Amino acid sequence: MSSSPSIGPIVVPLDGSKNAENALPYAALLARLGAAAVEFVHVVDHEGVREAGDLAEARATFTTYTGKLAEQWGIAKHGSTVAQGPAAATILDAASSASYVVIASHGHGGFHAMFVGSVADKVVRGATVPVLLVPGVGAPIVPDPRRTVLIGLDGSEPAEKALHLGRDLAKQMGSPVALIQAWMIPVQTMATYDGYGYYPADDLFASLLGAAEEYLKRTAAPDEKALIAQGPATMVIVDTATKLDAGLVVVASAGKGLAARIALGSTTDRLMHSLHRPLLVVPA
Repeated sequence: MSSSPSIGPIVVPLDGSKNAENALPYAALLARLGAAAVEFVHVVDHEGVREAGDLAEARATFTTYTGKLAEQWGIAKHGSTVAQGPAAATILDAASSASYVVIASHGHGGFHAMFVGSVADKVVRGATVPVLLVPGVGAPIVPDPRRTVLIGLDGSEPAEKALHLGRDLAKQMGSPVALIQAWMIPVQTMATYDGYGYYPADDLFASLLGAAEEYLKRTAAPDEKALIAQGPATMVIVDTATKLDAGLVVVASAGKGLAARIALGSTTDRLMHSLHRPLLVVPA
């Protein structure tokens, strides 16, 4: 059974900047794959819009602007929303029934510069639907089905959910899949007590490596590349994505509630700021 999100709109926050428009190629792709509409969202602050007439003008301007973008990127079904309020909270409210949020990591200029990186960070932390974070600097990255979808694993239930969604997307895109699992022993670990006595760190090393290899052997499909590396998860995922030139990296967020998601698992949080390629974060 597919684990894809329910069919809802693809929410794309825009602030009028070229950087924020970097979200559009992947939003258009997800819309085509899921036969979904794209809902463009723009948030204005109360200082920028003081009267109802100003808000109506902002809506008309944004509708014209997004109509041109939709035509440019081949987005057949689309709508636009202009709302007032705190940027991240307003976007999250608009995304409550979405199938995905696609957002650029940076953006400034245009409609009063809604993004600085923190807005995208807050959206990823607070979302209850998958969020595709794309680099908001440089030219837009156009999806290439020949490039690998890299899925990060750690044996947890949230990571399994991310695995299923990543596989679904890769299948629809016609892209190869690679699985990566990082493992490491804390530097200070010299020996571990097993309840009966101490055994050397070398034995722990072999045990952890063997467990990771066995998990990947059970998990990987015959046509999937299964990779394992020792080191911090963030470094391992970034290095592997670079070596494979992955077109998309898929990971799970950490935590089961909003309070937990505000402080994302350190791996996901660090990837958001160090990967520099499209990152799909699947909520726990």
